[in-house]
Amino acid sequence: MVLNETTVLLWLGHFLWPFLRITGLFLTAPLYGSALIPSQVKALLAAAFAASLALWLPNLPPFPADPPAAIYAGITQIAYGALLGMTMQIVIAAISSAGEIAGLAMGLSFAELQFRQSGGATPVLYDIMVWAGLLGFMAAGGPVWMFAALAHSFVNGIGVAPLTSWVSLANLGGTLFSTAVALALPVLAVSLAVNFTVGLATVFAPSLNLLSIGFPLLILTGLWVMLASLPAIGPAAQHLTNTCIEALNPLLPHV
Repeated sequence: MVLNETTVLLWLGHFLWPFLRITGLFLTAPLYGSALIPSQVKALLAAAFAASLALWLPNLPPFPADPPAAIYAGITQIAYGALLGMTMQIVIAAISSAGEIAGLAMGLSFAELQFRQSGGATPVLYDIMVWAGLLGFMAAGGPVWMFAALAHSFVNGIGVAPLTSWVSLANLGGTLFSTAVALALPVLAVSLAVNFTVGLATVFAPSLNLLSIGFPLLILTGLWVMLASLPAIGPAAQHLTNTCIEALNPLLPHV
């Protein structure tokens, strides 16, 4: 069997097109892009997924032989994969933001941890809600749907979504904040009630120490309410996952 340049570039295209797009997905996607997963494991997973897609995807074009065209194609595919992963990142961001808002409301924002997943020190409740959001995202089937969307983006070619379709991604910003506030609303309401009650108590009893009584009461009450509202994370993660999947549809023009 004699191999020519066209055959080699065709074989490379069947592997490199999905590999580059999966590499971009692993840069931003929840779970796949976690800093807790070693880079070597991510590279092996990306290669394994790309090899699997190479056997399934039909009629992928050969990889460009011209170096500038190959570089441009690689950057485009990586950026498009990162865009798909960033869309699903809204699920984790919304739930973790709810933890940060609740921590600010109950006065627990001073407690910080150096979490490997983030760039610097973050509030403790933020770290806890990151894990809760990740578990909810996995329970809702988010990683499977995300990879399925990436696979189906190749069904009719290697093209990417036009810029006009990015409006759906921009609209997810409002969903992020509304969901975060809705999840933190019970803690916000209880914190307001505790602050109002303690404030009135200090008016009628000036000798009452606001810091020694109000501050612990605010934190304990906020933690109890937050613990009681944890079952709402599951439905919220499911709703956010469905919303992000719907937002992915305009970004997959070839489906």
